[in-house]
Amino acid sequence: MASGIIALDVGGTSIKAALVIGGQLNEQSVKVYPSRAKESMDVIVTHLLDIIKHQALTMQHPHSIVGVALAFPGPFDYVRGISLMKGIDKYDAIYGVNLREELRQKIEADSELSSRFYADLRIVFENDVRAFALGQLLSGQAAAYDRSLCLTIGTGLGSAFLDHGAIVTDHEAVPDGGWIFNQPFREGIVDDYISKRGILRIASELGYQLEGMDVKELANRSRQGDRAAGEVFERFGSVFAAAMNPYNEAFRPEALILGGQIAKSFDLSMDGFRRTASRQVEIVIVGNTSHSTFLGAASLLK
Repeated sequence: MASGIIALDVGGTSIKAALVIGGQLNEQSVKVYPSRAKESMDVIVTHLLDIIKHQALTMQHPHSIVGVALAFPGPFDYVRGISLMKGIDKYDAIYGVNLREELRQKIEADSELSSRFYADLRIVFENDVRAFALGQLLSGQAAAYDRSLCLTIGTGLGSAFLDHGAIVTDHEAVPDGGWIFNQPFREGIVDDYISKRGILRIASELGYQLEGMDVKELANRSRQGDRAAGEVFERFGSVFAAAMNPYNEAFRPEALILGGQIAKSFDLSMDGFRRTASRQVEIVIVGNTSHSTFLGAASLLK
């Protein structure tokens, strides 16, 4: 009987969850839930517990689940399982809360749920981008390169530097913690420009009438031949290249591996990127970021 791991990819808008059984993602188990990130501590913790229980009850055999692996955005104390997010309009109510102990106590108090786990219940936390990078190393395209840079582009920018099969943070060409988002760039930091709001800023600067439009709709219009929308994405590709050039030169990755919602439209930005990139580098677009994230997070429990 193969053992299972419950993996959660926790975001500000949604939480995706799945079972990883015998090291393989169970595609049928993948579910998407609302995040409830702006609600009270009790609501957030109970919601996480409900997601875990929903996944656990699909495992028919008792004591067959090793534990739970949660990929969370930062700031977060991943070793102790304590959220440090505050003032960023998501998960404020669990600031300073030891989620590992909260979830452990609630799982152990629920006899139906606890019967699905091994006696030694394990709950681990990892940064969502590092989990994505680990998953890419295990079964994604990062394994094909000696050195690569994993980036997730959405509401903000996440980064992880990979060198010969490992995440590196102490390389002279790698910023503190491997984080690019907070590095100075133009009139602010990289996150201001390489993100959803960065694309919308470009659209506004070019005089595009957004009228509540999101990036997905803007991309759809570009694909339908809207030249003004196309210019937004080309400009974004150029800005992205400019922001990455210092790391492209110093770290010299063979590939940039892109995940996240914005990455899905990066094909529209490729020309702009190529024109501005300081050196040629492969661009790999990952269609389903969460699948790599599930596998990467679950690998911490093997």
